[in-house]
Amino acid sequence: MNLWPSVGRTFLFWGFLSASPTTTVALTSVASKLPHSIQPKPQGLHLASTASATDNNLTNNMGNDKSAAMTPTKPLKVCLVGGGNAAHALAALLPSQGWETSLYCPYQDQAVQIQRGLDQQDGYMHATFAPHNTAVRGLVKGKPLQVSKNAADVVPPADILILPLPSFTYPTVLASLKDHLRPGQILCVTPGQGGFDWFARDILGHDLLPQITLVGIMPMPFNCRIDTVGQLVHVQEFKQEYTIGVSPPSQMVRATQVVQDLLGGSVQTVGGFLECTLYPINAMIHPARLYTLWKDWQPGVVYAENPYFYQDFTAEAAATMNALNDELIRIARALQAQGVAVADIPHIFDWLACHVYQEPPDSNLQTFFQTNPAYQGFRCPMKAVEMDTPSSSSIDHDTAAPTSLTTGYIPDFTNRYFTEDINLGLVGYKGLAALAHVDDTPTMNAILLWAQGHMGLKLLDRDTRQLILSSPDLASTNAPQRFGLTTLEDLQTLYPPAAVTTTTDS
Repeated sequence: MNLWPSVGRTFLFWGFLSASPTTTVALTSVASKLPHSIQPKPQGLHLASTASATDNNLTNNMGNDKSAAMTPTKPLKVCLVGGGNAAHALAALLPSQGWETSLYCPYQDQAVQIQRGLDQQDGYMHATFAPHNTAVRGLVKGKPLQVSKNAADVVPPADILILPLPSFTYPTVLASLKDHLRPGQILCVTPGQGGFDWFARDILGHDLLPQITLVGIMPMPFNCRIDTVGQLVHVQEFKQEYTIGVSPPSQMVRATQVVQDLLGGSVQTVGGFLECTLYPINAMIHPARLYTLWKDWQPGVVYAENPYFYQDFTAEAAATMNALNDELIRIARALQAQGVAVADIPHIFDWLACHVYQEPPDSNLQTFFQTNPAYQGFRCPMKAVEMDTPSSSSIDHDTAAPTSLTTGYIPDFTNRYFTEDINLGLVGYKGLAALAHVDDTPTMNAILLWAQGHMGLKLLDRDTRQLILSSPDLASTNAPQRFGLTTLEDLQTLYPPAAVTTTTDS
């Protein structure tokens, strides 16, 4: 049975849910939200229910049965780049839906470890989805075709490459992909922030880049953690609202359909990669929270506990995030006013809380982060250290009390919440602010000055509050100036006004 005419691009949900009349109605209602201009076409990716359920399967708590596997009649090939948390989740999810999926794992012995784990469970990757998820819940099993450290093995055959990677991996990953990419491929990077298109332009070059499509998927589809490498990942949250940026803009419709086919849910377009770089996600959340946690911390201070990053979210952190977001919106509006193609940048509460997570509009940032199930259980980026404490068993007050070693915690300024969201987040914002002639960024300045001191970097001048363009530390950032974007005219050329794309809901 071919489901394409009735459910269109929402076919991914069929494998998630048991086949019932109620399910069919739900799927059709999602498809009906698509604008007429991007309604699914019958000649697109078709499905057939001919695959054996033993090839790739999914078990959920809706009847706890194996679903009838749905396999594309002409399946597109997917290559997952990296072997982290989200790659594990996708390595289970996509094969379970009939996608021919391979993994390119270039780091150390990651490919060997993942393959070893898969071999211990007949080649299957397992993912458990928390019960509050609406699209899929319970156990998902998928069987990747191949895991390799060699890009030549898995990259050239792929139609779609998915890069669920932190921004600091962009240079090395793009360099390793360059010689194996081919025209027509789609590179989906998630969450796609940190100036990905600037890195791609710099590394892939002007000949190759126009022949491939770049897609930034915001936010990262999963909040998840690996339990056992190559075997099991726990997915706390599988998001179902996505905002994408696409380059070149001519591929917007195609990219929208690909993301919908891969992940289901609702997809809206927001323009290109400048929007991805400016959208308020991790570089808004993490620095604001970290700054309010430890702005007064000094070396030698050891904390007795490591608090929850989100569940203990404070009103001060929310206020700092609000101020930081206001500065980001000010930068984007200044770029717009001066002829740079960039769509409106939203407030993080409106977009992340209300749009992505369906938070009630009368709520607030503090309540959202404290109570949303997707953000439960995450601790702060701290290092455990041993500290001396007086022994409670000592009763001789005339002599120094013996001590016992207990575990304490200090901030970990090498954690990616710093190295990614400061270097490849706030610094990029500050660089764009300079090009847009926006000097009024006091919150951004305060966080950068505080963080760089603890990270041992020289990024922002304490007197002028401007980036130190001559600093060698700028090479570890995504400041647009390090990519040769040194004037407003450079941005206008890269993002001409004609490239502005109206947002659409899918």
